[in-house]
Amino acid sequence: MAGEATHPALGALAALASALAWTLITLLGRALSPHFSAFSLNIVRSAVGSVFLVALALVAGNLGSLGHVSAGAWASLVASVVLAVGVGDTAFFESARAIGLARAMTFSTGYPLVAGALAVWLFDERITLVDGAGTVVILAGLVLIVTERSSAGGAGPGAPGTRRRGLGLSLVTVLAWGSAATLLKSPLRELDPLTIQAARLPLTALLLWVTPWARGTARTAWARREVVGLPVLGLGALTALSSVTFMVGLKHAGVTLGTVLSATSPLFALPIGFIAFGERVTWRAVVGAVLCVGGLGLLNL
Repeated sequence: MAGEATHPALGALAALASALAWTLITLLGRALSPHFSAFSLNIVRSAVGSVFLVALALVAGNLGSLGHVSAGAWASLVASVVLAVGVGDTAFFESARAIGLARAMTFSTGYPLVAGALAVWLFDERITLVDGAGTVVILAGLVLIVTERSSAGGAGPGAPGTRRRGLGLSLVTVLAWGSAATLLKSPLRELDPLTIQAARLPLTALLLWVTPWARGTARTAWARREVVGLPVLGLGALTALSSVTFMVGLKHAGVTLGTVLSATSPLFALPIGFIAFGERVTWRAVVGAVLCVGGLGLLNL
């Protein structure tokens, strides 16, 4: 598959779809947070998402190609799992608890810069001046949006110790997500996105289940199944969707642009918050949205 043609427009649309799915995942995650810890939530959504993905891959995927993957690609795949979900996602949810979701999302917008820098360094990805300008404009717009959401009713700053912990976890999130996205470049040269995630997400769930922090997760989920059942199914389905579309974005748009576009979830959170929850939209959020759309225009979408 090394010589397979790429389709940048498809990759861009898939990355944006991944961002929308992640927005909905975040909303469901907040709703389920009284019932699960951040780590347990990752375990549950990975396990349920795995069921959806494996079923889909059995029908439409190419699972037989997994037997022909090189050792280096497998190593990159496993490392990306540990970094993205075991470290990055858990750190993100914990940072959201410590400093508020809006602030955590603000800092997490920096992960495409880490991914892009690593992709240029390790894989010689080319970034034009216009692409670089579009990336900076989009990230600036995202920062305006999420800081507006913070000032319009986000969590308070908290105690100094809590703030320092939250900021440290946000840095861990950025480094882990950026590194994990870059590591996926190698497997994507040998496998299609659906097959990769049909292997990657169950591996994620398995690795999380065998950790000491997973103790009690299954018992809690079963005891509260009447309350959390439907939200958990929705969380799993969205996780499967987000994971595959994110991979399509990386494959066809490249690591740099794919990660930038998949990080635009705050842009989707803005209208969802306004329509569904009646959240106030300030001039800063509007300017941020305009910057994001302008940045997307610079990327020729």
